[in-house]
Amino acid sequence: GFYRLKNEFPDIQFWLIQNGIRSHRGDVFGLLDKSSSNQLNKVDKMFVFGSAVGKKYLEYISGEVIVHGSFKNNFVSLKAPLKNSVAYISTYRPNQSRAFIVPESRPEAPITYEQIVSRREQAILWLAKYCSDKQLQLTIVGKHEEPELEKAYYLSLPMACAFEFAPREVSTSSYTAIDQSEIVVFTSSSLGYESLARGKKTAALMLDAKIIGDEALKFGWPATLADDGPFWTHQLSEPRLREIMDFLRTVVDQEWDQIRKDAIKDVIDFDPGNSQFSISVKSLRESWQRPPTTN
Repeated sequence: GFYRLKNEFPDIQFWLIQNGIRSHRGDVFGLLDKSSSNQLNKVDKMFVFGSAVGKKYLEYISGEVIVHGSFKNNFVSLKAPLKNSVAYISTYRPNQSRAFIVPESRPEAPITYEQIVSRREQAILWLAKYCSDKQLQLTIVGKHEEPELEKAYYLSLPMACAFEFAPREVSTSSYTAIDQSEIVVFTSSSLGYESLARGKKTAALMLDAKIIGDEALKFGWPATLADDGPFWTHQLSEPRLREIMDFLRTVVDQEWDQIRKDAIKDVIDFDPGNSQFSISVKSLRESWQRPPTTN
């Protein structure tokens, strides 16, 4: 595969760009675990979300690690939010059978997509009730390429408040939607971590880790963080959700920024404009223009 090509073409530059939150079972590190001769895996550079995942990649692949956050996230300029607004990041999959066994689950304890979805549905219903109680505008940030199906799905749920639906029309639509919201809520999404990198007040409801029994689905993995923190939890609990939302609504910006940075310092970075990638490209282009050395 890609990670072995450097052995065949040593004069060509091979760069890895992390394009989403990675886990273990059913994901890249699980596949690399099963691969033999990992010492043959080589790239020149690895552009990764954070230092913790960079160290994880180095267990399987040799190369220079550059921590720069999310490539796409870095390209989108920050915008000012609207007051009293909440964005929920959708994880809707219209074509996924609810009987499907999720790949992250253990063979001896298979978990169905239905078990995952029902927990997420409970969370969004509690969130809608909270928004109704506190008179907050709720927006569902669409994930899927079929926005009408996705919107209809959320309309079918017994929500306690009306909501706006922000379809994913272009690649930057999701970032615009979260930027416009004062608080962002996610259950399982790279966009949720990107929201934190952008400085957004973000609630992380990591509901899958406990039911599936996979450490790699915990908040911030492979960084080691407490199971519960000021803005994250692994519990399916309405009191805990409300506690986190109350915290995010009342914490002052300066305090939030410090708490956020302390929590995600090893998880995900933010490099507006992808300056480090640009520097690497410039350096590579300059190396092409230098005359070859002669012995």
